[in-house]
Parts: sequence; structure tokens; C-alpha cells
Amino acid sequence: MVDTAAVRALRSMDLIPYVLENPGVSIAELSARFSVTQAQIESDLQLVFMCGLPGYTPYELIDVAFEDGVVSIIDPQVLDKPRKFSSNEIVVIALGLKILIDINQTNTTALTKLKQLSDKIAKLGSNKSILMTGDVSAFPFFEIISKAISEQRVLDLQYHSLTKDEITQRKVLPEKMYFLNGSLYLSAIDTDIDSDRVFKVDLIKECKIGERVAGKKVLESSTETIVILDVQKSNRNFIERNSSIITAMQENGDVIRVHLQVSNIEWIKLSVLSNAPGITVISPEPLANAVKQSARDLLALY
Repeated sequence: MVDTAAVRALRSMDLIPYVLENPGVSIAELSARFSVTQAQIESDLQLVFMCGLPGYTPYELIDVAFEDGVVSIIDPQVLDKPRKFSSNEIVVIALGLKILIDINQTNTTALTKLKQLSDKIAKLGSNKSILMTGDVSAFPFFEIISKAISEQRVLDLQYHSLTKDEITQRKVLPEKMYFLNGSLYLSAIDTDIDSDRVFKVDLIKECKIGERVAGKKVLESSTETIVILDVQKSNRNFIERNSSIITAMQENGDVIRVHLQVSNIEWIKLSVLSNAPGITVISPEPLANAVKQSARDLLALY
């Protein structure tokens, strides 16, 4: 996997406080902790060694030493503390913990640990606009949706469709909620068409919990599927990250046609969407249609 510059920068900043908290840590241990190769850790440390405060003399640079496989931070400059969570990260963690608490009511040990962690996360949220565990008044259907997710129950929705500017009736199987740009979203399967949809929670006008179902997506399959994509050369990183599942490639001008052996169609759909518009699905047709529909749904939210 090829790192983006942002991912590498964040990992490098995380390395410094981790080494300070774990004196004598080895490169092998750092490799395991950060899920990258030992060569990548050494490269990150070389990068850190060249960073520092304005002036950039030896007195302002971060001082790192690694000999015989052991790493030491001699002068961390101002990077001696772990990075703080962003507001959105706090919200995502709080929502996830809330759902885990709801589905672990009978597991006393897990429940105690989850509540302790939830309390710690709650203390990080000083901004009133941040949704914290136990404070869900801004989203009146949060509890109902959480219950439906944990119990795998259908939801009957009255939803204000912005594309049609009308109230529509939807029967959905909820999968997860997530927070994005200050709004709460519900990812669910529309059972009438057996397809993924994204709903903005504050556009839900009515929400009733229904029967328990064993939901199964049309696109999900335990068997492997050959997916054909046209990838712009500007998105070559996508090819490098997924080289292990590529079975064939053919260049044609600025486009590379790739054949991938995929076992999780939902994953490749999300990968294509996250790299849009640089990747086009050629086949299978149901995947191409699902990507187009998801893109339309996402655009309708803005």
C-alpha cells in the first residue's frame, strides 16, 4: 500500500509521543504498532529528523536516534503530546460507543469498560455543537435508529427527498450512522429495491421500528467477482494499493483498464466513489449502476 503525504505526516507525528511514552521501543515493535514495514518506520524517522521549528538550525530540529534497532527521541520540540481528536472524530467515536453500549447490555464486563471509555470521550467535547454520548436531543430519531441497527430491524421512514421536494415512504434496513460536516447520516438498504441508500437524519420526518429481518445485500457475495475498471493515470496510486488483486492491465492513452478479482463488492464500490471521478466501472453492470446511484444520492445531500 502506498501512503498519501497526509497519512505519512500524521503517522510521523504520532511516532514521536509514542516513542517518548515507550522508551527503548524497537523499530520492529513500531512496525507492528503502526501496521507498516520496518523500512517505512526507518523512512518516517528520517523524515522526522529533518523537521523542526522555524530557523531550522540543529537547535530547532527534532533530535532522533535509532541504533541497533532501538529508537530514542532526544528532543521532540513541540511534538511531545499525542494529537488531539478533531470534533468530527470525537463525534464518530461517541456515536460508535453509544451503539456498542446499546448492544452489550447483557455483557457486564464489556459494558463497564465501554461506559468508562464513553465518559472519557465525553470529557473531550467542549464544543456544544458536538454530539456527545447521552446528548442526542438534536437528533430525535437517534435512539430508534440505534435500536434498529443493534437488533437488525427494519425502519419505516417518512423522508423529505430533496431531489423530488416531497415526502416519500421508505422501508429500510439500517446499517450504520455517521457524522459528516456537522450533520448525521444513516446508511441503509432500501428493501423495496434491495440497494444502498444514504439518508440525512434531520430530513427524516417520521421513523417507526419494524420487524426483525436477516438483511442481505444484492451486491454482497462470498464468491469472487471479476471487476473491470478504467483508471485515469492520475489515480495510479489506486492500482499500486490494489496490485495484489489485479489480474490484468492494459494502457490506452491516459486510461489504464484493470481487471480485479474482488471478494467484497461493497468495498470496491466505496473505493470507486472515494476516487471519483478518476475511476469508471466498466463491468459488472449492477456495480456500475450502484456506483452511479450512490453518487447521485450523495450529491443530493448538498
